[in-house]
Amino acid sequence: MIIVSLLGTDRYMAIDKSKALQNELAKIYDVDKDEVEFFAPESFIIHGGMEQTFFHLNLKIEAPYEMQDKEETVLSFLKDRFKDMAVHLRVYFEYFDPEHEHVLFDADYPKYMNDKNVVKVDHSDSEEEGEWTEEEEYEEPYMGDIIGEFDRYVKDHPDASDKEVYEALTAIRKDVTEKHHEKKKENKDNA
Repeated sequence: MIIVSLLGTDRYMAIDKSKALQNELAKIYDVDKDEVEFFAPESFIIHGGMEQTFFHLNLKIEAPYEMQDKEETVLSFLKDRFKDMAVHLRVYFEYFDPEHEHVLFDADYPKYMNDKNVVKVDHSDSEEEGEWTEEEEYEEPYMGDIIGEFDRYVKDHPDASDKEVYEALTAIRKDVTEKHHEKKKENKDNA
């Protein structure tokens, strides 16, 4: 296997880029396209406390030792193909003995997911019973002053125990939550 790791990039850009490069990279290495994989973890390059994503990109290529003779060709290819993803590029090649690589595929499943074997779900009719709606998923936050109410309680009860303070906070939160939901329901009913 040949693994190309894209470190410090947007994963969606990495997905698009890998689609365009997989076949070409397989040709350069003279392997089947299934022998080339891309790895794009959620990652950032940071320098001086500043995120450098889209400015610096690190590429790490893992390949068998016998592929070392392709390094300059691959480097030239990658330099040309990644110039639109970052200003600066670092390419690191790491070679391994294939004797120590173990790829275990389950014969009961396809080797990779693709457009033909993946299940596509249509969410366009999400108002049916049992399905979530955007309204249920993203409830509006309470914008009132719960902290002010809590501060008043603490000021009015300076000798309250930790348990009494906790119970008061819980009661305030419950009251505020109920009022928030009532107001939200009224607004929905009036709409």
